[in-house]
Amino acid sequence: MRLIFTLFLFLLPFLEIWGLFKFGAMYGWWFFGYIIIIALLGWQLIQDEKALVVSKLMSMMTQGGSLASVILGSAKNLLAGALFLFPGVITDILGFILLIIPIQNSPDPKYQSSQSQQDKSKSDVIEGEYRREDD
Repeated sequence: MRLIFTLFLFLLPFLEIWGLFKFGAMYGWWFFGYIIIIALLGWQLIQDEKALVVSKLMSMMTQGGSLASVILGSAKNLLAGALFLFPGVITDILGFILLIIPIQNSPDPKYQSSQSQQDKSKSDVIEGEYRREDD
């Protein structure tokens, strides 16, 4: 698996350059426009995610949700934006696949049950036994 990943990373620039020449020859200036528009959209995605990540984290902390899902979602969007910045069709396809993959709210069901127990314990009621002792 490591060999396949390393080989893919080594061959990716060559495949992207080959694709740029191939699609550039087929579609001409339209492909150049596509590359520019996708790069601008990738830059905008990165800027929007940078601006919204703190507010997402704060709202999730106040609601008591999973911070891991917010962090993974933001990292996924930043990586997709970075892939859109690189010129080429393969990185654009990988970035699009990253954008359509959903992130679960809590990947661990044990975390979900402990979270619901914490929500119950947030009330003002303290349960316990009471016994009055006279001095």
